[in-house]
Amino acid sequence: MSARRRMRCGAGALAAVLGLAALAAAWLAVHYAGEDAARQRALAREAGRVFGAWVLAAHRAGQARDFSGRLAAERAFVLAPAALRAMGAAADLPARAGRDAAFAVGLMDDGAGVAMAFGVLEPGRGGDVPSMRAGAAAAGLARVAEAGAAATPMATHVPALERALGRTLAPGTLYATADFGVRYREGVLYRRAQPGRPWLNRMETDLNAGGRAVAGAGAAAGRSAAVAGDARVQGGGAVSGDAAAARLEADSLEAGALDAAGLAVSGELVVGRASAGAVSAGSAAVSGKLEAGSLRTGGALTAGTLAVAGAAAVAGPSSAGTLAGETLAVAGTLRTQRAALTGLYGPDARFGQVTVTQCRGC
Repeated sequence: MSARRRMRCGAGALAAVLGLAALAAAWLAVHYAGEDAARQRALAREAGRVFGAWVLAAHRAGQARDFSGRLAAERAFVLAPAALRAMGAAADLPARAGRDAAFAVGLMDDGAGVAMAFGVLEPGRGGDVPSMRAGAAAAGLARVAEAGAAATPMATHVPALERALGRTLAPGTLYATADFGVRYREGVLYRRAQPGRPWLNRMETDLNAGGRAVAGAGAAAGRSAAVAGDARVQGGGAVSGDAAAARLEADSLEAGALDAAGLAVSGELVVGRASAGAVSAGSAAVSGKLEAGSLRTGGALTAGTLAVAGAAAVAGPSSAGTLAGETLAVAGTLRTQRAALTGLYGPDARFGQVTVTQCRGC
């Protein structure tokens, strides 16, 4: 083989080696670029997961503690991770969402005085927003919104979020509020009021205590209530149907029909029909008919029809469309369109001044 031919063969082999090296370098570049993209997606997903976990931690804190006083002074405020850890709402959660991403969580008033958690995640330069969304969903959030994107139900809270953060949300920033961002079970009765979903804390069916006493209730409302023992309502009780109890005590009670062996009302009593052994109230207003074995009120009594089998004692003014009773004692003023009293004669009748339109048997 001549020298020229040997040189030509050597150059061809070198070109082949260089070509293979170039192909290998290109493949490695593609391979490592893919690995780097996968790593960036994983980091973004982890940032979203951490963000979602902190939002849920803020939601737990809002449910476990009373923030009404602070919410009255500040409609929205940020809670530091250290503060949430001190409250016991977060455990073993990293304080940072990622190398470039930054987050903030806090509480705001949902518009009805209920503490509502919120969270804001700023992806940073080149952040993978879709992967962050996936991470937040994996942490348990139901929905995450993006600033600058299409309007969502959570967009109405953006001004409050920006006031709490002290800055405007940049396009691409992710945010979530507990009213739409936290998962809820519609068929569950929650012990505490849920932000933005007051119906999850209400019973739409009859309440039956099963013969046991009910005590310490702030306010009770329902279509009908049946309690075999005692019932105590400190706030207001509203029943649109029937209320039946052995003994009922309430500051304020409204009912279509009321049946009780004993009834004590310190505030106002408004019923369509009341039947009880003893009725004691500061003020009683009955649109229908009031029947009782005995009646005592320290304030005013107003009823369409008043029937008392025993004695009725009213310290203030009284007004009734029809009045029927065995014994009637009124210290103030009595007004009635028609009165029928069996003991209204002789030593049983004592009047300071009587004005009548017509009197039979006088």
